[in-house]
Amino acid sequence: MTTCTWSFRRHAGRILAVASVVALTAGLVIPRASADSVSDLRAQAAALVSRISALGQQEESLSEQYDSARNQVQTLQAQVAAATSQLDASEVSTSRARAALLEDAVTAYVNGGANPLSTGSSALGSATNSLLRAEYVNTLATDQSDAIDQYHLASLQEQAARVNLKTQTSAAQAQVRRVASAQQAVSSLASQLTAEQSQITGRIATLVAQQEAAAAQAAQQAAQQRLAAAQAAAQAQALAASSSSSGSPGSSFGPPPPVGSGASGAVAAAESRVGDPYVWGAAGPDSFDCSGLVMWSYAQVGVSLPHFSGAQYADTTHIPMSDLEPGDLVFPADPGEHVAMYVGNGMIVQAPYTGADVQVVPLSSFFVLASRVE
Repeated sequence: MTTCTWSFRRHAGRILAVASVVALTAGLVIPRASADSVSDLRAQAAALVSRISALGQQEESLSEQYDSARNQVQTLQAQVAAATSQLDASEVSTSRARAALLEDAVTAYVNGGANPLSTGSSALGSATNSLLRAEYVNTLATDQSDAIDQYHLASLQEQAARVNLKTQTSAAQAQVRRVASAQQAVSSLASQLTAEQSQITGRIATLVAQQEAAAAQAAQQAAQQRLAAAQAAAQAQALAASSSSSGSPGSSFGPPPPVGSGASGAVAAAESRVGDPYVWGAAGPDSFDCSGLVMWSYAQVGVSLPHFSGAQYADTTHIPMSDLEPGDLVFPADPGEHVAMYVGNGMIVQAPYTGADVQVVPLSSFFVLASRVE
């Protein structure tokens, strides 16, 4: 075994070992907020919504009770007002009856005790006038008696109404105060629960955002790890193939494609950036992410592409992997995860992931979709 062959095998073995480690860790994800915490908070929020709804119904019921108690007070006050009016009318009627009696008594005294009906013409002395006098006295006495009775009745009614007013109004006003106090307590509790619900909703939003960020970061890390594993395996295969054909790991791929203004010019631009660092979101001229490298390279030949691998796949013509030509773009099963540029002879140029540089490596089975920039 030659020293060169032994060195190559040791180098290839290290690459395969690295590929194995990367493959084993590709399924790992960073810690994230527990889904159980979000579920528990959502359950608490739902319970609070239910309690707030029940309190709303209770507050509405108390509001109706409050209105009923106020109406009861108004009804009692109206009853007392009616009784007072009736008493006032009775007092007027009684005063008139007393005035009539007083006037009659004064007239009788002035006329020497004679009734007004007995004075005047001689016709007043007849039997008919006697009957009239008797009817006058009887009617006057009856009117006075009725007026006095009405007065006493109205007085009793007014007195009873006032007593009832005092009792009922006191009870009704107490009910008004109780209902108002209960309504205030319910409203205060509802406000407190609403504030608590708002806090829980905010905590849910924060946890969900943390989960989404962690999931996105984990997905990006997993994609980078899968890509690294595929690239390491591809490098090991390429080194093995190169060693078996030439005995030296130095010849990894054939001659570069011809230089031109279109796809070949984009290939030359991309290969000129080999060794520049990968930086998330960068698009040149000294650092790149995967779609940023493709976008910058084609911009050098006057072709505009979006800065997102998924959009680059959507905006270009889809072709079979078997039809690849230099300058074509290759993607994994999810085009939104990564993009590289085919440079010919089974090789690609790419900006792989954080910690690595722009590199030319063999095309691996990680890439299953292809498109052409036209």
